[in-house]
Amino acid sequence: MKLKLNDIVMATKGASSCANRDELITGVSTDSRSIVAGTVFFALKGPRFDGHAFVRDVLRKGAVAAVVKEHAAVDLAASLEAAPLIVVKDTLASLGNLASYVRRLHGTPVAAISGTAGKTTTKEMLAAILKRSRRVLKTEGNKNNLIGLPLTLMELDESFDAAVVELGISEFYEMQRLVEICVPDVAVITNIGRAHLATLGDIEGVARAKAPLFTALPPTAVRVVNLDDPRVVKSAQGGKNIVTYSLNQDADVRARKYTVDKGFESIEVIYDVRGAEVKIRFPSPSMAYVVNGAAALAAALPFGAKTDEMIAGLNGFQPIYGRMSEWRSQGVTLLDDTYNANPESVASALRTLALAKGRRVAVIGAMLELGEAAVEEHAAVGRMAASLGIDMLVTVGALASAAGRSALEAGMNKESVLSFKDNAAAGEGLKEAIESGDTVLVKGSRGALLEEVAEGIKRFVAGDATRRFVGH
Repeated sequence: MKLKLNDIVMATKGASSCANRDELITGVSTDSRSIVAGTVFFALKGPRFDGHAFVRDVLRKGAVAAVVKEHAAVDLAASLEAAPLIVVKDTLASLGNLASYVRRLHGTPVAAISGTAGKTTTKEMLAAILKRSRRVLKTEGNKNNLIGLPLTLMELDESFDAAVVELGISEFYEMQRLVEICVPDVAVITNIGRAHLATLGDIEGVARAKAPLFTALPPTAVRVVNLDDPRVVKSAQGGKNIVTYSLNQDADVRARKYTVDKGFESIEVIYDVRGAEVKIRFPSPSMAYVVNGAAALAAALPFGAKTDEMIAGLNGFQPIYGRMSEWRSQGVTLLDDTYNANPESVASALRTLALAKGRRVAVIGAMLELGEAAVEEHAAVGRMAASLGIDMLVTVGALASAAGRSALEAGMNKESVLSFKDNAAAGEGLKEAIESGDTVLVKGSRGALLEEVAEGIKRFVAGDATRRFVGH
């Protein structure tokens, strides 16, 4: 970051009490614990915290200034003589305004990716392609919201050739604001499915909430459209600059053929990219990687990525921890997909599990934020597991137990359905349930913390020298 304090005052339209507005800024932070000399602190207020309570502390640590709300400025000014404050109406909005200023200042091409499922993997895949010939800034971790996106864009400088950002929403107003902040040159909606129903109502509400990523774009921006999702196609109607991808029909990028290897360790895909063959082997059997790869290839086209960059980038892609990452020991294969879950991503994971050889075990935790649809959506998971021929369904927690009940109603036998009240009980029960030759999928929402179950499986399988795991 190469900004002066005056740039921040101008971008936020704040009233400043700072003596030296030509002072250089080294960074921006919303976390009082990460303050270093030269930083500007934005005092954000949330349901469980108020950054204004830490203004004195951050100034003592060497912050150049603090951006504060009007209501707090009077009290702070009275107790902090000549305090370097920038007073604004809304600190969160001002954070976004500053990020938008930085984004426009450098003019770096930006790709923005959203969707109910697959947005993080698609973001990582696109970045992997573009990094073959460019310096790329990308969203790290879960910094995909109204706080995380601005903090990511604040890292832009003239050394970056592209930025790939992820946009996550759970409220109707959020996407419009995120688009205003990052002003995408390339926009991707991977799919529209049933997530955040507690706030968005139903799948049509999800579609309306996601739509501004296509409808609020600048005229020159490119929409990357999944032709296999009718709601995504509808959202893109009226757009002039469109790149398409599909698994089932002709498109700019089409997955012509995909094959899971016999060892269930990888999936090979042959893509047709505007007539050029792109052959990729992903180091995971996940079917989701096929469509995520197509999305990334399509999004790379407006950047002018070459075929060799596409091949090298995707063949070098490594699965992200907790997103269908594969682990093997003692004849047991674990598919760790614990980072998050919604009905669409669970369905995709179950379809991948169904391709495995040997006994297929699905460990399913709660899918959160589904509102009144929660029980029925979990029941649908149980019916799907039964229809796919999953050999054992293990549910964890009260909400997920609806999947177990519906699986029994759909014909799975009692011995094949296990339900546990929590992660600890599931961990103990799985010690007796898992056998050599099993492929075990573990899947649940972030709040369900099913990584605890996945890590427990790794510990007892790798450390178990009994007959169940050797030569069984």
